[in-house]
Amino acid sequence: MSENEIIEVTLHGRGGQTAITASQLLAQLAYEKGFKDTISIPIIGAERRGAPIQAFTKLSMNKPIKTYDSVVNPHYIMVFDTSLLDIPRIQDTIHDGVTILANSKEPFDTNKFGKNIRLFIVDATSICIERNFMHSSGPILNIPMLGAFGKVTGYYDLKIIEKVIRKEFGENRLEKNMSVARDAYKLVKEV
Repeated sequence: MSENEIIEVTLHGRGGQTAITASQLLAQLAYEKGFKDTISIPIIGAERRGAPIQAFTKLSMNKPIKTYDSVVNPHYIMVFDTSLLDIPRIQDTIHDGVTILANSKEPFDTNKFGKNIRLFIVDATSICIERNFMHSSGPILNIPMLGAFGKVTGYYDLKIIEKVIRKEFGENRLEKNMSVARDAYKLVKEV
């Protein structure tokens, strides 16, 4: 990717899985790392837990972002729930050469989506369960997914994650958030 290119990320999740918050935090993480401009674009449809949701984040290393529309050709796709990959409109966002980061225990076949797809997996759900990083409807997946995304892309590291978490959630929630971020950063793998 050239430094003049705007990096586009699509996040697919279900209501309650914190994908929209992840999109907003991703923009903050990149900005703290030194990206010139970042923007988070949530798409909120049916506002209920479990409903499919999308969010988009655009990152620019050295120029302002002047488009505020949704992402149609992402460089990266973060999938919080792999059952969403069965939905045709989500399948349509996956194209040749994209990098997918999925919350998954097991690898899955990407050949049906296109060619030269890079797949990274991290079992963010198990990390959250082991660390009791939960809310009333289940695991809080945003921080482990962002930890893994930082490792996959190199766009930010654990120090930047710590800085943003401290700023957003305070000192008293820092260690619990960092424990899941560190686990995902360490455990994400390409398949």
